[in-house]
Amino acid sequence: MVLQTFLDLVEQGSYFAVFLASFVSSASILVPILPIPTYLPVIVGVGIGLNPFIVGILGGIGSTLGELFGYFTGLGGSAAIEKFEKRTPKFLKKFEKFYSKIGFWIVLVFAFIPFPFDIIGVLSGASKYDFRKFLLALSIGRTLRTLVIAYGGFYIIPLTSNLFS
Repeated sequence: MVLQTFLDLVEQGSYFAVFLASFVSSASILVPILPIPTYLPVIVGVGIGLNPFIVGILGGIGSTLGELFGYFTGLGGSAAIEKFEKRTPKFLKKFEKFYSKIGFWIVLVFAFIPFPFDIIGVLSGASKYDFRKFLLALSIGRTLRTLVIAYGGFYIIPLTSNLFS
């Protein structure tokens, strides 16, 4: 029902619906009952004739903002562990040091590839990875991903519709 409402809005030519559906689908750590694949609003938007560049950018921004819930969940969990333990556990200190070295590339790559990114967001927050670096890597990865999907759909949808006409 909710999925159909989003798709109806996108089909009506709403760029905002692409943004909103991308946001909600990426905030799945909070909304696991709303299974909207992140690529679906982008493909539907391009399929009905929306500008693929705008769809890709708005889908990337929406997806980036939605993924922040995972980061803040991990950050809160880390704070809870420290409060409970009265200190930072050794394993967490080691992980924080390791993650601070390669975190940017981990976030960037996993934001781009089809992977359940919530895990990376939670790990980034739990390791107290620098928020600005996290946000930059996430923005680049997700925006590139949605642009590739949008332009892929832009060029492939006409080809496939010609095959089936």
